[in-house]
Amino acid sequence: MYEEYFGLKRSPFRITPDTSLFYDGGHRGDILGALVYAIHRGEGIIKVVGEVGSGKTMLCRMLQLELPESIEIIYIANPSVSPEDILFVIASELNFDVARGASKHEVVSKLHHYLLDKHAEDKQVVLFVEEAQGMPLETLEEIRLLSNLETDQHKLLQMILFGQPELDDNLADNSIRQLRERITHDFNLSPLTGEDIHKYLNFRMREVGYTGPELISQKMAKNMAGYSEGLLRRINILADKMLLSAFADGTHTLTRKHLQAAVKDSGFSRLSSSGSSNNWLLWFGGVLILMLLAFTIMQTSYLSTFKQKLSTFSFAPLTKLEQKVFSRAENESKVDDTVIALAQYELKADAEAIAGSAISKEVEPEKIEPEVIEPVIEVEKTPIMLTESKKNQQTTAKLGIVDVDQVERNQSVDVLSSSRKYDDYEQWLDAKIQSSKQWLKNADKQSVSIQVMMRSKSAGRELAAFLQTEWPLDLDKTYLYEVKIQKKEIYRVFYDEFPSITTGQIKMKQLPESVRANSPYLHSVYRMQKALL
Repeated sequence: MYEEYFGLKRSPFRITPDTSLFYDGGHRGDILGALVYAIHRGEGIIKVVGEVGSGKTMLCRMLQLELPESIEIIYIANPSVSPEDILFVIASELNFDVARGASKHEVVSKLHHYLLDKHAEDKQVVLFVEEAQGMPLETLEEIRLLSNLETDQHKLLQMILFGQPELDDNLADNSIRQLRERITHDFNLSPLTGEDIHKYLNFRMREVGYTGPELISQKMAKNMAGYSEGLLRRINILADKMLLSAFADGTHTLTRKHLQAAVKDSGFSRLSSSGSSNNWLLWFGGVLILMLLAFTIMQTSYLSTFKQKLSTFSFAPLTKLEQKVFSRAENESKVDDTVIALAQYELKADAEAIAGSAISKEVEPEKIEPEVIEPVIEVEKTPIMLTESKKNQQTTAKLGIVDVDQVERNQSVDVLSSSRKYDDYEQWLDAKIQSSKQWLKNADKQSVSIQVMMRSKSAGRELAAFLQTEWPLDLDKTYLYEVKIQKKEIYRVFYDEFPSITTGQIKMKQLPESVRANSPYLHSVYRMQKALL
């Protein structure tokens, strides 16, 4: 979804192994080189251990690419094989013609002769076992017996075991000590550090065609290390969701807000970057934070309650949102991909905008001098009958009244212009809300609008004065709505109407800095119509 937006040829952070994006930092390149060397040496059993998502499969794929054609690979991806079946699985991988009722001795004999023939051709055979921690100990012992197939100087079959840390626990068992003693090379895939993550993410972005300024800062990468534990799969998931979140916000600048959104959507919790040895510090810090939170809640009970209620707006999994949107479309009216795409982000953006704007403005209202809200034009609030006559059109233009006759022809409408002034700021807000609803009623449901800010209703006077005197955008294209969220009365301010998400995003980039400071974002007109009319 975001690839074209960031100028990428393809997705840089898929969790499936892509050898073209192999990162040799974090000692991965060193381990790969050591594995190639160990295989060429042709001795013993090799073990590679790493946590879930640390890059074992990627390393396994890269190793297969690095080895010459003279080395034949037997690959076992499913370790849940009984000791009675493991020999037949290997024979199947080598395309042996083995009779259904063949004995284990017959299979071993065929395998021995095959390996001797390969050795005579100066070729090697290597057995790769992925997820080896899931292989029964008896099966591992059966594989160990195959290592006895050798000449006076060379092993005929080499083995590489790729597994999670539980593999070390399994090999610690006394019954498997003979295999353990034959492990000549032992490699461990350690988690990436914050510095490694910084290099890794920007390396991948460049590899898929990104040419802009660096997206991931060192500070951001350090924060990601805490949430991802330095594991490549988690790093990829977080990075992918960060780019998606930035795309939804219409920005090319990744911030901590986008990281937090990615973490929340992924379900990752931040861990101590110092490791398990500092667990007591984590516990003490947690207790201290809880005490501070309790004190804060007692001091600001109302604000805290409101924020807790806002948690109901948390961003749900994308699949649930999509199902909700599709279901609504089927029950009410057909909508296009614009509505579906926007619905995936608006719930989360609403909660952030409310928490970031409405609350903050209520705690620290903007100071407006009294004379700022003095009316510039005084007009009686009198219904005007709009007609086709040139005279009436001129009259309404002078009064600043919106000519909605262009939308609903030959209909009499009482519409009050957004540029009209009133002694009572509440009158102005009411008039603005009515004209905004009139626009929304006739707007194209497939279009989008930009929510430019949200304010508490208690700040209505300041909002009216600001919009009438200091607002940098076209006031006639600025729309105002009053909503109630969890018993909290809020003003939502929207700007203009655009035929597509792309057009809206381009316009958001062109907004004045003072407007962009409110973190504007796109809303589908279809959802606005359902919620506000």
